[in-house]
Amino acid sequence: MLDKNKVSLAIAPIAWTNDDLPDLGAENTFEQCVSEMALSGFKGSEIGNKYPKDVETLKHKLDVRGLRICNAWFSSLLLSEGYDATIEAFIKHRDFLNALGAKVIGASEQGNSIQGTSKSIFGEKPVYTDEQWKLVAKGFNDMGRLAKERV
Repeated sequence: MLDKNKVSLAIAPIAWTNDDLPDLGAENTFEQCVSEMALSGFKGSEIGNKYPKDVETLKHKLDVRGLRICNAWFSSLLLSEGYDATIEAFIKHRDFLNALGAKVIGASEQGNSIQGTSKSIFGEKPVYTDEQWKLVAKGFNDMGRLAKERV
């Protein structure tokens, strides 16, 4: 059994509304999502696309429901937008999450993603060169160091 003094359960808003396919759950509002999360006994949430973008508003709407943010996805674009733009976006994302008290940033390199395209994983998926892998590794190591600054 989980000790509620040691473990808090959180849930992703994808159970109500889908970030990748916005038509799925389009009728569900942000307020409905977080209210039902709280009523279901969850203590935290990942950030979804319907969540307010400013810290003060989001924090207030969560606080009145006894919820907090535990994570938010970050799409790294090192291979399409470049190192500097990605690091700048990461710092902004990190600082937003830090202001909300989150301790986790879920991330993945999406610079050559075929998600949402007509390409197939069978023969059309990107294959990184050694140089691309070096850039991705450098970027994620640097993002890890930047994230650690706010722990």
